[in-house]
Amino acid sequence: MKKVISLYGSLLVILFFIGCKKSLKGHEYVGFIKEEKNGLKKTVAIDGWEYTIQYRPIEYILLQENDDKGREKRKQELKGTACFAIKIKRADNSVSPLRYNLESRDEYDKRLNYFLNGAAKDIKLLYNQTDTLYPIAYEFENNYNLTPEETMLVGFTLPGKEDAPKEDMQLSFSDQIFKNGIIKVKIKKDDLNNIPNLID
Repeated sequence: MKKVISLYGSLLVILFFIGCKKSLKGHEYVGFIKEEKNGLKKTVAIDGWEYTIQYRPIEYILLQENDDKGREKRKQELKGTACFAIKIKRADNSVSPLRYNLESRDEYDKRLNYFLNGAAKDIKLLYNQTDTLYPIAYEFENNYNLTPEETMLVGFTLPGKEDAPKEDMQLSFSDQIFKNGIIKVKIKKDDLNNIPNLID
């Protein structure tokens, strides 16, 4: 009988902690999402390059877009998707990747064209170790060489009727320009479950 009571008590404690999800205000929520220790942002360093993959939950995207009037409509558009930002830069922040070791204007144009029109085909998402997903949305944020990094925004439709990701995800980007191979990062289901609630 004591074992049953002890087991029941332990179960209640576990359920209590599971139910006590953190709640944060806007700027704190954004800070939580961007903090690498929370597992939603990963950086891969290869041969002087850094690839930073940021998972972007729906609430995070809405806060970044800061459009109160269109908020509900946009939320419905994003429902059932998994969105990411992929940033590429030199580790020393010396120069924009589009301009790194250029030999001609033609080479610059080819790089720009790749990131504008071709990179999406080299990105995929393995969801729950079973579903391979391909981008339904892709945008290259051309910063016109004002910062030493380039950013790709990419979105995937989740399988089934899921509103937001709940399983392990592995994002892969096969770098065709700088020839650094396939960049892979994993976002764990536990880290997704630890995303705080947003206080409006």
